[in-house]
Amino acid sequence: MLNNLFGMGGGIDVYISVSQTSGLEMIELDKYGNIKSYAQTDLAYNEAQREIASYDAFRNALEEVFQMRNINPAKANVHLSVPTVWFGSKEGIPLLLDESSVTNIVVGELEQTYIFKRKEPLPFWFDNLVSQNSDSRSVFYTAIQADAVEQIRSILSSMGATLVSVECSLFADLKALQVTGIASQQMQEGNSWSLMIVNNTGFQMLNLQGKKILEYYEEPLPIKSYEGEEIYAAIENAAQIALMSTPSSSLIILSETDLASAEILAGRLQFAGNTLFVEDNQFKKEPLMEMSLNILSDDQIKVSLHAIGTMTPAGLMPVDVNFLAENGKAKPQVAVIEIPIGNSVFELTPLKATIIMIILLALIMTPIGIAYFMTQGMLSSAQSQSSELDNQITQLDEQLKAYEKTSGKTEFDPNAEIENVLKNNRVKIMAYAALGESIPKNLYLTYFLTGDNGKINIKGCADSVEDVYVFFKNLKDSLLESKLRLSKLDLKAGSLDNVVNSTASTIDSAPYVFEITNMDESELKSFMNRLAGKPDPKPENKDNNANADNNTSAANEPAQQAQTTEEAE
Repeated sequence: MLNNLFGMGGGIDVYISVSQTSGLEMIELDKYGNIKSYAQTDLAYNEAQREIASYDAFRNALEEVFQMRNINPAKANVHLSVPTVWFGSKEGIPLLLDESSVTNIVVGELEQTYIFKRKEPLPFWFDNLVSQNSDSRSVFYTAIQADAVEQIRSILSSMGATLVSVECSLFADLKALQVTGIASQQMQEGNSWSLMIVNNTGFQMLNLQGKKILEYYEEPLPIKSYEGEEIYAAIENAAQIALMSTPSSSLIILSETDLASAEILAGRLQFAGNTLFVEDNQFKKEPLMEMSLNILSDDQIKVSLHAIGTMTPAGLMPVDVNFLAENGKAKPQVAVIEIPIGNSVFELTPLKATIIMIILLALIMTPIGIAYFMTQGMLSSAQSQSSELDNQITQLDEQLKAYEKTSGKTEFDPNAEIENVLKNNRVKIMAYAALGESIPKNLYLTYFLTGDNGKINIKGCADSVEDVYVFFKNLKDSLLESKLRLSKLDLKAGSLDNVVNSTASTIDSAPYVFEITNMDESELKSFMNRLAGKPDPKPENKDNNANADNNTSAANEPAQQAQTTEEAE
């Protein structure tokens, strides 16, 4: 459905025109609107009855052009244009009449003509866009034989093709004059000009204001019965009076017959304004429009103005004629904005703009809606977590209040406990930082312990006593209040051999072992027992053991210091 709305329907669009001089022509466009392929073949036209002479020949011609360009008819959407059968105008139609009534009036006018006395007309009418009469309605109308359309539709259906539209050469020529640029200046708003179309049955004269038709006049002439100079004399005599009465500032002469040259005729007609001529016959010397190199030069010059107008997109003129339109009434024209896209033009109508806006809004609102629902879910989750945290805070507040009420009955002080925990954690963090900054290159830590109340115990090995003292000094400088001491500095067992034989410093080859701590022996033992899950020594022996450990530590400390000093020297 969207493809059809945007002009991108399925199948292949082919544009077929039938004319008195060029026979049957078929054009296929590429995706950019340029001619992709062209084919032409002869087809007889009954000029007296203004109808295709033989529909069997029409079928054969269709099959031939489809085969020439290797196009499958079953995939073809056919846009057909045929020679203008009849064109006229009707004034004084009451404004109160509805469209069906206007169609009936038009059919009544057509049935009085010699062509539609025998055959049912398929009409198409539209309002005179420049009519000055506000009391009644003035319309232009055209028609084609209804049975001709049915026979054409039946032939295409049997081939698998679809008949999409049927128009007439008069409006195809007007569109082609615009798209080729031949009459682009004349078709500007407010310009008055005339168009004279000469064919095998006479000529048609149109007076226009820009793209709007003011008047239409047709003069039947038996041109085929004349020879040479007689043709131009007959046309000149018949057209001179009409040309003298027209207020047009320019005249375009279009010859669609091989019997008369538009250039010669333009030199003979007496017209006060600017005269242009267009040869769409055997006198044509060059193509009527630029085409791609895909089309052979011999084919380019064959492409008629009628065929060019047939492939021109709708909306170029105020009225698009289509005999398949409902009730024979022209569809109201809507504002069209042409947007160039590469080598093609995209036509933006209000309907297309509305659809595009709906699609864009859907594309914009979809992620917004998804984001909204996701945000709502996250918000609900956050609110749930916030409520849970509020409940936890409330419970903690109640516990603290309960502790505060019972603080006079027990020795537990929650504030002091919190400060104690923060202080211990701060000491531990400072110890880790000092440790990382103080380790020399050839010193290795094998054990590190921090306890409550800032207690520290460090063990390791080093290549030299100097490295140990540098490490010890850096620690004491970083942890001024820790009261660290070098409690041990010894040689490893068998370390002398390792020192002599070692060529690289490793943790296994380092000869000196050391221990730095700010705990006494009893504290170390107690701390180690707690880590191992063992009970502390009995209370009655605790003080004696502590005193003994302290005495031993105090007694041994001077000796160890003396020993390490001697080794350092």
